Amino acid sequence: MTKRRITFFSLAAYTILFGSAFGQEPEKQAKALALVADFSNLPEEERKAYGEHKGKAQQFLRQKRVFEALDQIHQALTIFDNDPSLWNMKGSCHVEFRSFVKGREAFQRSLALDERSTGVMFNLAEMDFVTKEWNGCISKMSAVAEKLEENHPEEMPASVTSLHRLALFKVMLSHLKLKQQDKALAIAEENWEDWDDTPFTYYSKAALAYHEGDKEKATSWVSSAIRVFGGLGAVANWQDTLIEFGYVKSFYGGDDEE
Repeated sequence: MTKRRITFFSLAAYTILFGSAFGQEPEKQAKALALVADFSNLPEEERKAYGEHKGKAQQFLRQKRVFEALDQIHQALTIFDNDPSLWNMKGSCHVEFRSFVKGREAFQRSLALDERSTGVMFNLAEMDFVTKEWNGCISKMSAVAEKLEENHPEEMPASVTSLHRLALFKVMLSHLKLKQQDKALAIAEENWEDWDDTPFTYYSKAALAYHEGDKEKATSWVSSAIRVFGGLGAVANWQDTLIEFGYVKSFYGGDDEE
């Protein structure tokens, strides 16, 4: 089986429990505070053990030591199983093994606990992308983009803009797979910018060139993106998306093209 990376977001910015929920709208904050209260009712020894297991799981996942990360996650879940970031981390581990059914289940549990998390929404949409459920991907990724626009009506921070454009890119690719080139082109043209802080313009033009069978032109756009953004690592999520989609062969070997 060809080894490929899947784009997902691990939400490592959470504090030991639900920290990212604070300062948000009252309904979300109230739900987070209720869960924190449940956690606070645990004995101090269990809370400490939970934090240690979660911290180790985060470290192991960053190091791609996925079996060890899962072991720490399972130990943490036996103590407290209502932390959305932990379920998201579990889903991310399963994705590393391309176990998409288990990954989807974990992400769904995470989103049920924190229904406004755009990171987890993206992860669920990504499960449709990698399993080639194109209509589902269009619906879910579009919802991610709309939620990000709603949350940032004036100006998006750079990290949010990157997620927003990547979601739109996957919507565009899904339309291409469904032979809806006009819709894909409309999304691309609407978001093309001369001074874009993300690789969207380059990769969307590359995707359209691949779709039209012009591999030389497509490769030129990809090469330009890599050069402009400072190396392959800076565009890894976008490059991996093209690999997963089948337009680019993986460096690990095998033929991913359909």
